[in-house]
Amino acid sequence: MPDDGKKCDFPIYHANIVTSNLNADEMTMELRWIAPHHKDWMKAGTGVTQIPPPSVEDVMATEPVARVSLTFNAVRALKQYLDQAFPEIEKSRNPSRGTT
Repeated sequence: MPDDGKKCDFPIYHANIVTSNLNADEMTMELRWIAPHHKDWMKAGTGVTQIPPPSVEDVMATEPVARVSLTFNAVRALKQYLDQAFPEIEKSRNPSRGTT
């Protein structure tokens, strides 16, 4: 879903699902936002309800909010950055926030 973009000269997109296709020359990622309606999962008086992850069919039926294409070299640089940064970021996360 696009942000209001008031603070940037470019759009900011929020996604909680990413699908990707990698080949010898590039990687294409499609970013999606899937949020089930509360009325479909919450029942009065039942307490906490765990919402299951979306099915592959639901993911693919949801239109992407953005499509990003990266060259192979950009993918390699992104992988190197994530391999280096992710362990440190993961350590700094509050355990009560979960893994999302």
